[in-house]
Amino acid sequence: AMDPQQRVFIETAYHAIQDAGYTPANLCDDQRRVGVFVGVMNATYDGHSAYSSIANRTSYLFDFQGPSVAVDTACSASLTAIHMALESLYSGDVDSAVAGGVNLILDHAHFGLLEEFELLTAGDQCRPFSERADGFFASEGVGAVVLRPLDAAIAAGDHIYGIIKGSAINSGGRSRKYSVPNLGSQASVVARALDKAGLEPSQVSYVEAHGTGT
Repeated sequence: AMDPQQRVFIETAYHAIQDAGYTPANLCDDQRRVGVFVGVMNATYDGHSAYSSIANRTSYLFDFQGPSVAVDTACSASLTAIHMALESLYSGDVDSAVAGGVNLILDHAHFGLLEEFELLTAGDQCRPFSERADGFFASEGVGAVVLRPLDAAIAAGDHIYGIIKGSAINSGGRSRKYSVPNLGSQASVVARALDKAGLEPSQVSYVEAHGTGT
């Protein structure tokens, strides 16, 4: 049977393509290359599900012939997938990209792994940004967006929700604990994204944080 993560991502990708004003067929017509980039960190459905199949089956069903990549960078997997899609657009490897992520909890062993890395809270609240932070609650979700160069999107009359002016990724390197974020590294990657976008911190009016409380 198909891994449910494949099914729900394919459904979500199709909805995103429709919402952008396309069908899978006309998104890739005239030999336009469409890439698929998916963030995923769990594949526990049947013990041998492959991350790659989530992206590859999407490309297969929609006949997308650009890069088809599943990426696991844990909590940042979806944003990493979007960053990789942007880099592929910048380089000209693709004309359009479907990017996003999926996370379904399909096996109780998933919680054991989170416990092993001391990521789950022992209490009944998640306390991000607090000195009392001790972990998070595991949950599920799926999302996808269609990314295209701005000039092409405007010319085609696409349904445009927003513009990504800059993105950056890095690693936390060594911090005081394996599962603890490195504050300096996180500040550095934000600064680099702002620099690539040509923005000053004072110009940012809204911040959505990954507040896991770890």
